Amino acid sequence: MAEEKISNKLITAVLGLIIIIAAVVILYVNLPEENDDKDSDDGADEEQDDEEQDDTEEEEPEDQTEDEVYLTVVYENKEINYTLEELESLETITGFGGYRTSKPAIRGQGNYTGVPITTLIDLSASDISNYSLRVYSDEEGEIDNITYTYEMAQGEVDIYNSSNASDETPIQKGGVTMIVCYKNEGEYLDEDDDGKLKIAFISEDEELITYSMLWWKFVYKIEIIEE
Repeated sequence: MAEEKISNKLITAVLGLIIIIAAVVILYVNLPEENDDKDSDDGADEEQDDEEQDDTEEEEPEDQTEDEVYLTVVYENKEINYTLEELESLETITGFGGYRTSKPAIRGQGNYTGVPITTLIDLSASDISNYSLRVYSDEEGEIDNITYTYEMAQGEVDIYNSSNASDETPIQKGGVTMIVCYKNEGEYLDEDDDGKLKIAFISEDEELITYSMLWWKFVYKIEIIEE
């Protein structure tokens, strides 16, 4: 009976030792595999990070402000393209402007900065003496145009009472400058409301109000037509 107990204890000890050795072997064998998996996962994460970084670099818009064409002036077979920087380098003026709507109401009062239309005409058609202008707009892909006479380009337009919108009778003729405007109150135009450029009529000395239909927004091209 005693021998049987000793034998059972010996068997139990041997089995325990075998189990411990087996566990150590399994742990040793599996440990590199887990590390390999971890390394593989890390590599996948790094590869994904690289792909995301590449996507970010591809999607990042380039800064094309300096090279972007804001305005094209056409005369006969000649076209001159202007970037914003080039427009700002030309003769610019700042003055007060505003317009009378048909409601009636006075709107848009403020200080506007831009290039006199006559400056752009001189650069494209310096010898021309009588002309009209066809000004094109592009508002969300909808192309439209308006025609200005020579007198309008010279600022000879109706001026309305700036303090009484209901007064339909013009108070005078002329006294304003037609400009291609790119700033309002020292800030670049709100592109959602006005586009990058618009036609405005301003005075450097007085608060003169013109007719709202003369103010043309989302301007991108001006065609000079000799009369």
